Amino acid sequence: MIIATLVVALGYFIYERQSLVDPTDSVEATMEQASPGEIEVLNAVADTRIRRTIAVLPFLNMSSDDEQAWFADGLTEEILNALARAPDLLVSARTSSFAYKGTTKNISTIAQELGVNHILEGSVRRGGDRLRVTAQLIRAEDGFHLWSQTHDKTLDDVIQIQEDVAVEIAKALKTAMDPEALAQMMSAGTSSVPAFEAYLEGLAYGISSSTTGDVYQYLSASQAFERAIEIDPTFARAHWESALFWGVQLGTANIYNGLTDIPRDDMTASYQDAIENAIRFERDPVSVLVYRANKASQETRLVRSLRLITEYLEKRPNDQAAQMEQLSTLSSLRRYDDAISAGLAFYERDGRDPFVVSQTMELMRYSKDNELQRSFTRKALERFDDSTSVVYQAHRTLLWAGDIDGSSRLLPRIQSSDLPEDTRYLSNLRQACAERRFDDAQKLVAAHYARTPDDASDGQFMTWLTHKILGEDAAALAGVRDLDDSADLRELVDYSTYGSFDARELPNLMALLESQGVDDFEPRINPIRCKR
Repeated sequence: MIIATLVVALGYFIYERQSLVDPTDSVEATMEQASPGEIEVLNAVADTRIRRTIAVLPFLNMSSDDEQAWFADGLTEEILNALARAPDLLVSARTSSFAYKGTTKNISTIAQELGVNHILEGSVRRGGDRLRVTAQLIRAEDGFHLWSQTHDKTLDDVIQIQEDVAVEIAKALKTAMDPEALAQMMSAGTSSVPAFEAYLEGLAYGISSSTTGDVYQYLSASQAFERAIEIDPTFARAHWESALFWGVQLGTANIYNGLTDIPRDDMTASYQDAIENAIRFERDPVSVLVYRANKASQETRLVRSLRLITEYLEKRPNDQAAQMEQLSTLSSLRRYDDAISAGLAFYERDGRDPFVVSQTMELMRYSKDNELQRSFTRKALERFDDSTSVVYQAHRTLLWAGDIDGSSRLLPRIQSSDLPEDTRYLSNLRQACAERRFDDAQKLVAAHYARTPDDASDGQFMTWLTHKILGEDAAALAGVRDLDDSADLRELVDYSTYGSFDARELPNLMALLESQGVDDFEPRINPIRCKR
């Protein structure tokens, strides 16, 4: 009987292991087309494939007041963030999980689409000073409830509820961490309920901004984080979110910058204050790594930033924002082969998220393998046919790969989408240049400048990008010389993430990049520019 039991257990274990492999998207299938350098990265991914995978679905708002929906979203986000800190859990990204808000799909279908074995779902009811939070962990293959609990307490207990749910889920999935370390990792980071509520409100605004495209909700998120800091000045994560906001405002090519009209020096001071306080008050040494990496990046110490962010990702592989920053830093250092390899590993782990797929496609443009570019893009479109961000990146990547007909079929969908007007303009301009319709290209440029305010925050960057697409390299260079003469080269470093950027006649930027070990300054030639 013992032997029979062991045989059954072994068979179940083998079945569980086999159920993890997606026959259409396995590491092995990707390796067939990978270069030797990419194979080394993918082997590491294959070695760390784990069976503890989970998606946290948006908690239902059961409150009588619809205005309380932000609370349910913010609490979901914080529980997801807490679970993502466990290094041996693979947590589906928030952008993927929140796509199922209000869905009628069943658990097994959602789990299959997200590539996870477990689903956490729940509900929140808030009324007066009472709070009821119900959560349940479901095994996707058979719908079995591994754990469920209802917390019926006062609002003063919201911090303890969030921490308890995260810890209990991690325990149910049998993480390798000892209980004390697990509890510390899942800690909310503040003992102030009003500060925590303001923080949750900020997270909810951030979710809404990224899903609706309303950039000004990101400004509301920043204001909520500032309220949290006013209530609890030692709340490290609120300082961190504030630092991220000011870092974006200091950037160049981001639809979320330009939300404030305060001088750049004041924004820099706000960033420095926020990041220093995040580092000072953070009790988790692993989180401090990503804070310091971000600070080093803003200070244009790119090698230090890359070292810190890589060390952090070894401990927190689920942090997509950190992964994006690593890829961006590799691009700034013009280490394109390393960036492509890291991007493929990122895709292999989180390839069911449209933002990850878009980022990987963006890196693919620096690959010299046009067939790899085309095959990856086709695969991305099959999986995310309804994602405008994926369609936009696919259009540009197909142009770089020489598939002008394929890109033209995507253009109507971009033009009819809710993408920003500048984004639609760039797609039209690229297509016109690729098809050698030079008169149409000039008309598009004239119309763009006619409707663009002189004080537009991204005006200088858009002008540079327009000149590069047109093939007017001298004009593009002339437009950024003033940035090279400034004391703050951070803005110019953002340009260098573009492979077509030419730094060879910008002496201050050249000196900075050379000090970081960069020795490849030859720009990647844009194959779709008007003047060749």
